[in-house]
Amino acid sequence: MKGYVVIDTEIINSEAYAEFVEKIPAAVAASGGRFLVRTNNAEAFDGGWEPKRFVIIEFESFEAAKGFVGSDEYTALDNIRRQAAKSRIIVVEEYDGQA
Repeated sequence: MKGYVVIDTEIINSEAYAEFVEKIPAAVAASGGRFLVRTNNAEAFDGGWEPKRFVIIEFESFEAAKGFVGSDEYTALDNIRRQAAKSRIIVVEEYDGQA
Protein backbone atom coordinates (compact mmCIF):
# COMPACT_ATOMS: atom_id res chain seq x y z
CA MET A 1 0.00 0.00 0.00
CA LYS A 2 1.21 3.46 -0.84
CA GLY A 3 2.42 5.97 1.70
CA TYR A 4 2.03 9.73 1.65
CA VAL A 5 3.93 12.60 3.19
CA VAL A 6 1.47 15.41 3.94
CA ILE A 7 2.88 18.86 4.69
CA ASP A 8 1.12 22.01 5.83
CA THR A 9 3.54 24.93 5.51
CA GLU A 10 3.56 28.60 6.41
CA ILE A 11 6.30 30.39 4.47
CA ILE A 12 8.23 32.81 6.70
CA ASN A 13 11.19 33.63 4.42
CA SER A 14 10.41 33.67 0.71
CA GLU A 15 14.07 33.78 -0.40
CA ALA A 16 14.98 30.71 1.65
CA TYR A 17 11.77 29.00 0.51
CA ALA A 18 12.67 29.60 -3.15
CA GLU A 19 15.99 27.84 -2.53
CA PHE A 20 14.20 24.95 -0.79
CA VAL A 21 11.67 24.62 -3.64
CA GLU A 22 14.54 24.45 -6.13
CA LYS A 23 16.28 21.62 -4.22
CA ILE A 24 13.42 19.49 -2.87
CA PRO A 25 12.42 17.75 -6.15
CA ALA A 26 15.78 15.94 -6.30
CA ALA A 27 15.35 14.71 -2.71
CA VAL A 28 11.83 13.49 -3.47
CA ALA A 29 12.98 11.73 -6.65
CA ALA A 30 15.92 10.10 -4.87
CA SER A 31 13.43 8.38 -2.54
CA GLY A 32 11.11 7.35 -5.36
CA GLY A 33 8.40 9.87 -4.54
CA ARG A 34 6.24 12.07 -6.69
CA PHE A 35 4.35 15.24 -5.90
CA LEU A 36 0.56 14.90 -6.03
CA VAL A 37 -0.24 18.31 -4.57
CA ARG A 38 1.85 21.50 -4.30
CA THR A 39 -0.46 24.46 -3.83
CA ASN A 40 -1.14 27.71 -2.05
CA ASN A 41 -4.82 27.22 -2.85
CA ALA A 42 -6.16 25.26 0.12
CA GLU A 43 -9.24 26.15 2.09
CA ALA A 44 -10.38 24.66 5.40
CA PHE A 45 -14.07 24.21 6.07
CA ASP A 46 -14.04 23.02 9.68
CA GLY A 47 -11.85 22.80 12.75
CA GLY A 48 -10.18 26.20 12.79
CA TRP A 49 -7.40 25.04 10.47
CA GLU A 50 -5.83 27.68 8.21
CA PRO A 51 -3.58 25.94 5.67
CA LYS A 52 -1.15 28.25 3.84
CA ARG A 53 0.78 25.94 1.49
CA PHE A 54 -0.21 22.31 1.20
CA VAL A 55 1.90 19.47 -0.23
CA ILE A 56 1.21 15.75 -0.66
CA ILE A 57 3.98 13.44 -1.87
CA GLU A 58 3.23 9.83 -2.86
CA PHE A 59 5.59 6.90 -2.26
CA GLU A 60 5.33 3.20 -3.09
CA SER A 61 4.82 2.29 0.58
CA PHE A 62 4.31 3.70 4.06
CA GLU A 63 7.87 2.63 4.89
CA ALA A 64 9.24 4.45 1.83
CA ALA A 65 7.38 7.62 2.87
CA LYS A 66 8.84 7.40 6.38
CA GLY A 67 12.24 6.70 4.85
CA PHE A 68 12.04 9.88 2.80
CA VAL A 69 11.46 12.04 5.89
CA GLY A 70 14.59 10.55 7.46
CA SER A 71 16.66 10.38 4.28
CA ASP A 72 20.03 12.07 3.92
CA GLU A 73 18.75 13.99 0.89
CA TYR A 74 15.79 15.44 2.81
CA THR A 75 17.51 16.08 6.13
CA ALA A 76 20.33 17.87 4.28
CA LEU A 77 17.72 20.54 3.51
CA ASP A 78 16.58 20.91 7.15
CA ASN A 79 18.43 24.18 7.78
CA ILE A 80 17.00 25.80 4.67
CA ARG A 81 13.50 24.44 5.37
CA ARG A 82 13.51 25.70 8.95
CA GLN A 83 14.66 29.17 7.86
CA ALA A 84 12.04 29.19 5.10
CA ALA A 85 8.91 27.89 6.76
CA LYS A 86 7.01 26.58 9.72
CA SER A 87 5.80 23.13 8.73
CA ARG A 88 3.64 20.35 10.07
CA ILE A 89 4.56 17.02 8.48
CA ILE A 90 2.80 13.68 8.78
CA VAL A 91 3.18 10.34 7.05
CA VAL A 92 0.00 8.38 6.29
CA GLU A 93 -0.80 5.05 4.72
CA GLU A 94 -3.16 4.53 1.81
CA TYR A 95 -6.67 3.34 2.63
CA ASP A 96 -6.84 -0.45 2.40
CA GLY A 97 -10.59 -0.76 1.87
CA GLN A 98 -11.22 -1.92 5.42
CA ALA A 99 -13.32 -0.04 7.96
